[in-house]
Amino acid sequence: MFLNQKIRAVFSIAITASISSQQLFAQPLPSESVVTTTLVRSLIKPEHAEAIYRHLVELHWTPKTGLFRSFPDTGDIKLSQQAATYEQAAMGLLAIRFGDLERARQLFEFFKSAWASGPELAGPRHGLRGLVNFYNADFGSEGIEKTIHAGPNAWVGLFAAKLANSNKDSDALQLALDIEYWMANVVPHDKGGIAMGVRDDSFGAAWTKIYSTENNLSYYAFLTELLRSPKLDIPQRVAITQERDRVENWIVKSAYDATQGKMLRGFNPQGPDTIQALDTVTWLISAIGPRRLAARGIDARQLMQKAEKTFEVSVGNRIGVDPIDQTEADRTYAELRSRLEASNRPSEDHHRVIWYEGLGQYILAWSTLAEYANHMGDKDQAAADMQKAEALTRQFDEASLKNYPERSAYPYATPGTFFRYGWGAPKEGDQGPASSLIAGIWRCYAGLGWDPLAGREIGTLVHARVSAPTDVHLAERKPAVLYGTSEDMTTEAWKALKAGQWDHAVDQAQATIQEWSTAALYLQNKKMQEEGRLVEYSGDPKERKTIFKYWALNDVAAAYYILGQAQDHKGDYAKASRAFQQIVNHYSLAQIWDPQGWFWSPVEAITTDYVLRDRAHYGWVIPQVFAEGSKFGKQPY
Repeated sequence: MFLNQKIRAVFSIAITASISSQQLFAQPLPSESVVTTTLVRSLIKPEHAEAIYRHLVELHWTPKTGLFRSFPDTGDIKLSQQAATYEQAAMGLLAIRFGDLERARQLFEFFKSAWASGPELAGPRHGLRGLVNFYNADFGSEGIEKTIHAGPNAWVGLFAAKLANSNKDSDALQLALDIEYWMANVVPHDKGGIAMGVRDDSFGAAWTKIYSTENNLSYYAFLTELLRSPKLDIPQRVAITQERDRVENWIVKSAYDATQGKMLRGFNPQGPDTIQALDTVTWLISAIGPRRLAARGIDARQLMQKAEKTFEVSVGNRIGVDPIDQTEADRTYAELRSRLEASNRPSEDHHRVIWYEGLGQYILAWSTLAEYANHMGDKDQAAADMQKAEALTRQFDEASLKNYPERSAYPYATPGTFFRYGWGAPKEGDQGPASSLIAGIWRCYAGLGWDPLAGREIGTLVHARVSAPTDVHLAERKPAVLYGTSEDMTTEAWKALKAGQWDHAVDQAQATIQEWSTAALYLQNKKMQEEGRLVEYSGDPKERKTIFKYWALNDVAAAYYILGQAQDHKGDYAKASRAFQQIVNHYSLAQIWDPQGWFWSPVEAITTDYVLRDRAHYGWVIPQVFAEGSKFGKQPY
């Protein structure tokens, strides 16, 4: 993937004459200053940080895969198994800070394997490099969101680079270099910025033409950490430095709106995205830093003062930050209300929500400003900034979940949807709000003064000595049945059937039916109205696309077919017959894809493989097959 030794030598001679040593060996800025002891504050006690970390391991960690579930106790069964890729990288960085190299290394091994095997997976992503946004923590397969976005990949690269730099890990450095090469050379760029993805999706999102400020800040932080490696050769260092310079220029010249003194959320094919987003400010201050921003003509304090007015909110009796501005909050509430969405922004408190992950980021930004103010000799301002950080930290801890001791667990957000088409607080579980992996991580970051995007500890905060627990008691979990997309769930049921695991096949098929039957029935009726019959397939991609349009119908029918086959193998012919009859009565227009290159009708398969061959057990499933003169008697459907 990289230049061979001879080419490197020639390239090195050519470029070293035209690039300064400052650029060539570019390193991240050092700490802003050495602060006086009067400004050093503690935002978390070591035992509190260790309690949070223990909770993240005992409730969220899955030893089988090494992944940490994002919301393990949510009432949303599908979501309870999911591990957000960005959150895994953030957890890996926290594990390094706690000296928990065993779990950090297990996370790394998972991503190393996923990175290598991704292009070999069947389906729409075949041949495409990149880590998807979610993985299933229990099964290790791709999760409910299979989009390949630049941001999560940058965070995994950041984690790998930090692991390499902290532990002289050559494997981790190679993965970081591979991800950087892919991001720099495969993911589309424009004016120095990197696009959100390598492909557009079938739902209309043009990821190759959307440029996210947040994603570019993540990428910038990754490149900065990679440049700390002493193992880079000169061509690599030059290429990465130049790439970081281009990204920085995009951030300060395109994403920063100098006319209004604010950050844009990014750009899409329609133009600038003017929605105000908190993380474009906090991550800017973390990744680039107030001193470098000042050199580029951007006043970090002015940005944070605007953030105070735009994002600080009061919800109920809590103070915190909303991820977006008031205009978008109102618009989201109005549009979701008109669509009768069950999960909307609240009708009270000006439709605002508190985002606890973002609150941790916000606290770190204030701590960074305090450090910079002290560096500039403004002790009073530094003290005021730290008082602000302390007050916000108290608000963070007041929101801790009461059903977990020692303030060790935190919610993701107060109830409500963030954007019109975005995430929000997950569904509550039996004990109340779900424990959020990333909220706990950012509470530790903010308390310890460990800024993952800056790659260093903030000087105004006590650098507490903490360690990972040596004895853990994992929370009890139910036997694993894969929950995810209907395709994922059906695929898992097929695997169990082919392996002769009849009970698991039954459980997985029943879970698929329970989760997706409502959508399947809707699509059966829709196909009846639009097509009125099975769609002929001659190999034409348009015909294939039409059949796949009725995805849940096909997958639920397949699940019933698997259920019938498994029960037949178990000798329970009554249950097998009932499963087959559900297909005949309710999902007759389903068509199932065979990997060898064609679609087949489960009704036809039931007729030929069961009804005609075993009339004693299955004759009543489709009795018209045996009716004299019936079309079924002459030629099976």
